[in-house]
Amino acid sequence: MTTVLGAGFSALCLVAMSGCSVTAPEPPEDATTGCLVSAPAGFEDHSAGALTLDETELARSAGIFSATSSQRVSDSSATSAALKRMSAQHCSLTTVIGPGGATELGDHARQNSDDLFLGVASGHEDFPKNVLSIDFDLVPPAFIAGYIAATASETGKVSAVVSQGFPQAKKILRAFDGGVDLYNKESDADVERVKSYRDSSVSARTVADTEAAGRSFFDTADDADVDVMVPFGSAAAMGVVTAATDARMERRSAEPKPDGEADAILPKIVWYGAAGAFSKTIIATIEPNIRRGLRTMFPEWPQSKNPDELVEPSKAKPVDMGGFLVSKRHYEGTLDNGGVGIAAEDGFLSRVSDAGRSIADLRERIKSGDIDPEKS
Repeated sequence: MTTVLGAGFSALCLVAMSGCSVTAPEPPEDATTGCLVSAPAGFEDHSAGALTLDETELARSAGIFSATSSQRVSDSSATSAALKRMSAQHCSLTTVIGPGGATELGDHARQNSDDLFLGVASGHEDFPKNVLSIDFDLVPPAFIAGYIAATASETGKVSAVVSQGFPQAKKILRAFDGGVDLYNKESDADVERVKSYRDSSVSARTVADTEAAGRSFFDTADDADVDVMVPFGSAAAMGVVTAATDARMERRSAEPKPDGEADAILPKIVWYGAAGAFSKTIIATIEPNIRRGLRTMFPEWPQSKNPDELVEPSKAKPVDMGGFLVSKRHYEGTLDNGGVGIAAEDGFLSRVSDAGRSIADLRERIKSGDIDPEKS
């Protein structure tokens, strides 16, 4: 899908008594096009793709870009072709979202050294100098998600899943398990232990980044009585949350159980991405703060009047790169710098626990060094 927005030009003829004189129009400024490539879930992933597109449109409305262009590609192999199409449009800043096209982005940027590029949530560290990057440390949030998932579970069985190629995949799964273990350790002795399903219990926790693979994982875990899942990825994550939403609706509409039988337990999701109001299954959200990353890197990016979203000016003098002032070439969002947030959604968690307080407490214990999610 390609959307191009432009501006018109006008000329003014001033008429005086002595005759008509025509004032030549001001020469138009160079067009500045913000271009985006996203795969495989595109810009409807309720995660990094959707958040980055929103920010680019915000920058266009503020005048940083005069136009935007976005393309969804089916897989990473199609990224190179999309980047070539973007180059033909003379994009001022071309952004590739997710890890799937990171290698292609690096190769294309090396061949087009005069152009400026941005990789978002790629997990790639070997980009050429004309590629900026925004990434997020998801290990501490995954640890907190494990604890919250255990808190919310009604079956005593929870699981995380990551898509193939997702940054920090092994560390995320290990941290999630550590959060579950801490919940068990700190729970009362008479509380049943919660099991974090590892590879031996669910067919796999690393799946292809397709919606079908996400749905398949949900079905396998759901059959094993896992009722809280934490998916990390793009299309696979969308497959998990879509399957969970379908299962919730089906169970809600089922015939009431006879007296004495418990109602079916509904699936629950801790989501990685935008706030989870789009699905009733979402009980908490881990949100990558794309906006903070862009504001930190580009001092001219639209700022917020919200004091909680203000970014401290960089001590380094901004450098002109491709017509943009750049304060920082790489940004990593963390719990400490406000680049990643985790919050309970309204609904289930508020009824079963003081989840907001637990999240705040765990965040402070991680910041103080009392808990090390990487060694959990």
